[in-house]
Amino acid sequence: MKILLINPHSPQNAGDLAILYSALDRLTEAFPHAQLAYTMTDNQPSPWVPSGVPSIPSSMQWVTRRTPDGGWCWRKAHALVYVVWLLLIAGVYRIAKWRWLPADVQRRQWMDAYYDADVIVGNGGGYLYARNQNSIAFLWLWLGMALAIIMGKPLILLPQSFGPLPGWLQQTLLRWLVNHARFVGAREFRSIEFLHTINAQPPVLLLPDLAFLTVEAGKDEAHQILAQFGVPLNDGRPKIGLTLMDWGAQNPEFPHQVRYEAAIMQLIQVMQTEYNAHVILFAQCCGPTSDQDDRHISRRIAAIMSPINHVYVVDAALPASLLKAAYRELDTLVATRMHAAIFALTTSTPTLVIGYLHKSVGIMQAVGLGRYVTNIDAVTNDGLCQQFASLWAERPMIREQLSKRIPAIQTTLLQLPVLLRMALEEHS
Repeated sequence: MKILLINPHSPQNAGDLAILYSALDRLTEAFPHAQLAYTMTDNQPSPWVPSGVPSIPSSMQWVTRRTPDGGWCWRKAHALVYVVWLLLIAGVYRIAKWRWLPADVQRRQWMDAYYDADVIVGNGGGYLYARNQNSIAFLWLWLGMALAIIMGKPLILLPQSFGPLPGWLQQTLLRWLVNHARFVGAREFRSIEFLHTINAQPPVLLLPDLAFLTVEAGKDEAHQILAQFGVPLNDGRPKIGLTLMDWGAQNPEFPHQVRYEAAIMQLIQVMQTEYNAHVILFAQCCGPTSDQDDRHISRRIAAIMSPINHVYVVDAALPASLLKAAYRELDTLVATRMHAAIFALTTSTPTLVIGYLHKSVGIMQAVGLGRYVTNIDAVTNDGLCQQFASLWAERPMIREQLSKRIPAIQTTLLQLPVLLRMALEEHS
């Protein structure tokens, strides 16, 4: 059996990388004799990508170009033409088993991977959403999964977030996709509710995010990386971490980036003056585009706070396992990056989340900490500081609660290989 895992984004995003490793582990356990391969949007060399599993540049390279400022720009006309062309090619393959192969080596490799695959798997994550009714990004990601169905191959959707997704057309496309998938996992209840609102009718299983099974590096490695960036380890003062993001750069429709950053700076000041804490900013995501690189905002905030309020910035590109080990050393974490929260929660570190999509709320509700999520659209100086004060006061109780809940969540996720085998056997 050949299995193709699609939609991993970038090894420079620790959350993406954690999901990729966990997905490959679950698939290997479910189908130990299968040949695995995966596509990757960001195909720049990285020491953190899985070894021993072939990586194929994704079709995103066909319809985007890099801009001088380090971003990506959609070539929308190309994308629409390719959508129609690839749908036709997939239909022809299903009927006549004829393989169209482009001249370009990388594109040929991508097409061959689809033709050869016995099963196509949509990686876990939060990419099936859109901010407007005509999202070319959603359409292209949908196409990659729709090709599997049109070619007559089983499609598995590992634990996903679904929505928000405005517009009748996009909702219709998603409904068709999930109704024809062989297996659908949703990683929070709000995603299941969204699928019901668009009248999707597949059996959907509520399953945790794959990153809950992220492997953790050793304590000595965590201490080494913290010491490398000057963080004092044994002076008795609390250590509080934050992960930040420039949501305004990623989402031009978000008008509150200045207010969000002001609230963060006010909170840092409170952490230092009221709790006598060392404040550490972690770069959970270092690319692949400049707007997705958390190092920029972390360095900017640290520069503004210094020299009056010194802030440590851990801005090396680190694997998920090492970030998770570092978060264990914290007294608390304030996370805008959702997977930073997941890494911390799995170490029983009390965590406050600033959520920018409903996935964040769903994850925190799953561990019984829904009260410790604040919407990035509504974050304020006083509100964020008050929430953090409550979190700080409840630290012992939260640690005890997480120590009981997290193993149960992980045990549920360990059943995924059995569920995947059953899903394929039922239709074999």
